[in-house]
Amino acid sequence: MRIDKVNGLIGKLETQKSLKKLKHKTDVISISVGAFIGRSNLIIFCAPQFDYPKQIIDVRFLVDQAARVLKTGLESPISASSSLEKLAFGLNRIRGTSKTKVQKLTSLGKEQFLALWQDDMLKVAKWLTYFDEFQQLPDQLKIEILKGIWRVWSRLDRLATTMIGRQNNICQDNMMMLNLEDNQVVIPIGSTQIDLSWMSRYNAHQLRLFGYQYIDEKTEELIQTMTDLQLTDVELTFMMCQLCFHYVGKRYQGVIMEVADRLMEVLSNDIHEYYTKILGTEKYALRISSMMKINNQIQQGIYQRRVKADLMRIFDVFYVEYSDPELFLDA
Repeated sequence: MRIDKVNGLIGKLETQKSLKKLKHKTDVISISVGAFIGRSNLIIFCAPQFDYPKQIIDVRFLVDQAARVLKTGLESPISASSSLEKLAFGLNRIRGTSKTKVQKLTSLGKEQFLALWQDDMLKVAKWLTYFDEFQQLPDQLKIEILKGIWRVWSRLDRLATTMIGRQNNICQDNMMMLNLEDNQVVIPIGSTQIDLSWMSRYNAHQLRLFGYQYIDEKTEELIQTMTDLQLTDVELTFMMCQLCFHYVGKRYQGVIMEVADRLMEVLSNDIHEYYTKILGTEKYALRISSMMKINNQIQQGIYQRRVKADLMRIFDVFYVEYSDPELFLDA
């Protein structure tokens, strides 16, 4: 009954969706990937050749490293009352310890984009090692799921990190915040210079004609909704899992959808136990409903961006290609 109750709430919301003041010192940074994140760059940027005008972004080393992270697993065993709580613990671990020094990005170019992609991919891989049922899957299936969810995961993680940063007065209301390795990084919304010259013949302003936006238009609304809900770590983790596994199942169908549904069944049981046994309440339907509405809006934004990306491909807006195009379908 518990899984039916949680999944019933999620399914109902999916149907509805278808129908209708800075305290810390801030440094400005604009540096190389290696210096930025404290590790060597795993994404190789290949300049265009005379006989092939496209620039190639080679992510094979990054995918290999992510696969090694998944295969290695946790450095030491972690005890938790449920898979969901273990994932919540892992989410806090991969964010690292808080720093009193905040770094500020005033421009985003090739080096910064590559650094963010690399950090996101490896962070999600590490997070998944805290999910025992996921780690029992075949290696190739694990890496395919990782490749399918990393960009979706990062979208919700950006919102959650910004929410926490604002609550703790680490970043202002006109900023986004993210954790990059051991750094806390803030990005001013609206004033940050976006340099896309390494991947497009058009600048960020011109790309707005195609609907390009680095920050989704509903970002502020979603952050405020999450803030009002006062989400616990376990609830936020459940949101991340539902968003990722629903998305990857819908995207790939078949075996991956079956596996994603099975994983969510475990986590739905866990969230039921969390509410009824730990929080001592049977009345959690409204909270689940509110959480899923946020996820639905994120997914709608992803699909809208994909339509815009398809339009830009038709007009040959970008002159980069990826060694693994599936990895960047919704980048």
